[in-house]
Amino acid sequence: MYEQIKKIIQQKKNDIDDRTLTYFTNYFYVATMEKVIPENITLEELIDNVLYYASKIEFYNNSHRLAKKYGTDAKGFQEPKTKTIYIRQNLKESLKEITIYHEIHHAAQTNRKNDRTGINQKGNLGRLILEAQTQYFAEIVYQRIHNVQFENKKNTFRRITNAKRRNHTFFSS
Repeated sequence: MYEQIKKIIQQKKNDIDDRTLTYFTNYFYVATMEKVIPENITLEELIDNVLYYASKIEFYNNSHRLAKKYGTDAKGFQEPKTKTIYIRQNLKESLKEITIYHEIHHAAQTNRKNDRTGINQKGNLGRLILEAQTQYFAEIVYQRIHNVQFENKKNTFRRITNAKRRNHTFFSS
């Protein structure tokens, strides 16, 4: 299935570079395996939609126009006008890759009828739901491709809290 998806992408965008092809293939492979593609959309239609909004990946540094515009804390952007996913260059490799999948997911969510992403973003709740869902799936793609598991955040918090308790003396009056 992986090689079939790779061929479909190459046929649709024959000048796609190898790095971008790999990330896009990874994303669509996991989307297919996880059965997250809506029933009324084919894999090819979803690939077409993503390629309409993003077809290359570039890494940028702190002097890039996007860093100047949005600050140096932003991890990445998907810019439909240039069909480019921009990723901050100084991120750890795993975070770069997860951010790439996050931005590919935004391209997949964008509606070609109105160029809007996802659900109602006029309110903070709609934007929060969209970002949480997007980040969740980006992490799923990374985990499936690299066969790793991220530690449950609740367990991480509990472990840190317990370690702090063991290493500190609490005084009572």
